[in-house]
Amino acid sequence: MTIKQAIILALMQGATEFLPISSSGHLVLTRSFLGISNIPILFDLILHLGTVSATIIVYYKTIGDIFKDIGIWMFCIKTEKKRNIQEGNVKLFFFILISAVVTGIIGFLFKRRIIDLFYNTSMVSILLFVTGLILIITRFIEEGGKGIDEISIPVPMIIGATQAFSMLPGISRSGCTISAGLIMGMNREFAGLYSFLLSIPSVIGASVFEYIRSSQYLYEQVSVPVMVTAFFLSLIAGYAALNILLRFLKRGKLYIFSFYCFCAGAVGLIL
Repeated sequence: MTIKQAIILALMQGATEFLPISSSGHLVLTRSFLGISNIPILFDLILHLGTVSATIIVYYKTIGDIFKDIGIWMFCIKTEKKRNIQEGNVKLFFFILISAVVTGIIGFLFKRRIIDLFYNTSMVSILLFVTGLILIITRFIEEGGKGIDEISIPVPMIIGATQAFSMLPGISRSGCTISAGLIMGMNREFAGLYSFLLSIPSVIGASVFEYIRSSQYLYEQVSVPVMVTAFFLSLIAGYAALNILLRFLKRGKLYIFSFYCFCAGAVGLIL
């Protein structure tokens, strides 16, 4: 892999990981256009590490508060534990774990079928249309007012299953999970927060699994300059894209990205 190819893929991953236009779908199409037969495993892990780092930077205060409250909860007396877990950050932490576990189970069961789609550019283009349809639905959803204190266990399970669906290349993870949250009555800010915090354990878990499964191939075809460049570019692009999406989400304009998905799907089918 050349440094030029690494720059293009890193910028593409960073931007599309958070914007609801499917990073996996864009990487499949970009790889096809660049003539790259396969993205080295280590390079793919580095890209995901960069985007996870961007999420942590944006939400570092919230993440710190969650772990602080988890520590307080662990040392609460028994009579206070039940009340504590039903409120705020502790409940959010466990609900995110539930969503991540549901995603992991479904992903493990259907992993082979999902991987096969990464070599089918026509199907990726069609799935971009599906993402566009999901996003445009949010145009007609009236914003709910639910926060963490008003949702129950079925909600994180549904969002976890929705995130598993977004493993299909061409289906946006952020678009699907945020849309699912909005449909179930979450307010926009909380839907975005939940989606992006959920991406941290999900991406890290998938990366660890891939590392264990393919460790013998990790250092093939990837140089240190390529890895460093890819990490920082995916981090910078991811940080910018995440902040852009949060502004659109706050204004209730998530559906605008549907038009891009329709165009990208059409271009993919034509080319």
